[in-house]
Amino acid sequence: MNDSRRARLKGKVRQWRREAREKSHWAAERLLDRRVCIGITGLSGAGKSTLITSLIHQLKHPQKSQLPGFAPALNGDLLGAEIKPALDSGQPPFEYEQCLQALLAQPPRWPESTRELSALELHIHLRRRHRLGRSGTRTLVLELRDYPGEWLMDLPMLQLDYDDWCRQQSHIIGADSRAGLAPQLVSQLAGLEPQATAEPGLLDALWRDYHQFLLDCRSQRKLSYLQPGRALLDGEDYGVLPLLDLRGHSREQLEALPPESNYQYLARRYRDYLREQVAPFAESHFRHLDRQLVLVDMIGTLYAGEQALDDMRLAFGHIADTFRYGRSGPLSKLWRPRVDRLVFAATKVDQVLAADHDALRQLLGQQLQQAFAGAHHRGLPLFCEAIAAVRCSNESQRQGRRMLVGHDMEGHYLGFENAEIFAHVPRVGEEWQHYAGAAPPQLRPPMGMGAGQGVPHIRVDALLNLLLGDKV
Repeated sequence: MNDSRRARLKGKVRQWRREAREKSHWAAERLLDRRVCIGITGLSGAGKSTLITSLIHQLKHPQKSQLPGFAPALNGDLLGAEIKPALDSGQPPFEYEQCLQALLAQPPRWPESTRELSALELHIHLRRRHRLGRSGTRTLVLELRDYPGEWLMDLPMLQLDYDDWCRQQSHIIGADSRAGLAPQLVSQLAGLEPQATAEPGLLDALWRDYHQFLLDCRSQRKLSYLQPGRALLDGEDYGVLPLLDLRGHSREQLEALPPESNYQYLARRYRDYLREQVAPFAESHFRHLDRQLVLVDMIGTLYAGEQALDDMRLAFGHIADTFRYGRSGPLSKLWRPRVDRLVFAATKVDQVLAADHDALRQLLGQQLQQAFAGAHHRGLPLFCEAIAAVRCSNESQRQGRRMLVGHDMEGHYLGFENAEIFAHVPRVGEEWQHYAGAAPPQLRPPMGMGAGQGVPHIRVDALLNLLLGDKV
């Protein structure tokens, strides 16, 4: 064996030993409950990158942070945190430094939205207090796995075959919230006969129109339950189209159609999408999760109107069965952990007065109660909170009225009031007029963060307590 081959072999042996040590250390941390894996996602516009950046910064710099709702910080036991690569994730790291620099820039700006998976480990160092007055340290490894909320919307498709999905989409697309956006497209999809011979050129053209239709549903109507979700993030030719009129065709009749028929051609595309895109993500990502955090732009959805709120609740209902619920036993902690805590957080509450924060949280809770009623019977603890990852406004008073002051996206100073948020969904159409045209302005991050100060926030400490309070 020559020297170069011997050197390569020694290098591989060292790598195998290192990986074995890391794997055994990972297993010991999980068994001893010193490692927790949290999936973080957000429905469109919820500010996921900003939240992750703020959360990391609060834990890394406890001397600057204000975290009275998080016991280790309040008691002085939070010593700081270090960012490490995520072991065994196979995912690129979350770009914390890049996101933080965006917030600290002059003028500050919001971090770019993430469109792919990312992961990191945050080693949280804590003071360990003993009864005899001695103290030591311990480390909790927080593994964060970040993924786009649009991908979450695809998971319910794994439970549906193409026939079921088409019938479901026929009902959803036929609703007023969608049909009016692309009546010609809806008519064309409804006019495709399942038994007719597929014309790939025509179906490709319909896919391009359908792709734009999904984008319009999100941008113009603030809708959430959009499939295929990946089409909202890239320009790939997935070609996943629903046949909107299957009336008079039984499942057996459809399955018996020839391979060149519209139904069979589109069913193959649907199955390919699930096999190549959705199933690998579900298997590789969700098999690690202990807890799940879902961020929701509740304010933007509420002010977008009744249809947007109904669609968000529809999305909640369909994703309710996508997680593996329940507590993990000692061995399943290693091989098949289950989501034992599901947290939803309404974001950007700095856009409304503090007096409305509790009403916003109650409103989110009502939507979750309806959508996740069955999850309670599986022993899943469900939580909700209202937060601002970065507080961009302050309250002031003018002529006896409370108002918010901050800077808009162009940097202009402004003051505004928000329409009062009620703790219930408007019961009749007229009540929705209360919110019509009253959406608060988009705010820019505040100046001066990082200059010896922490990142201002609203109830990120409460969110940390929900996610980690029983682990620290």
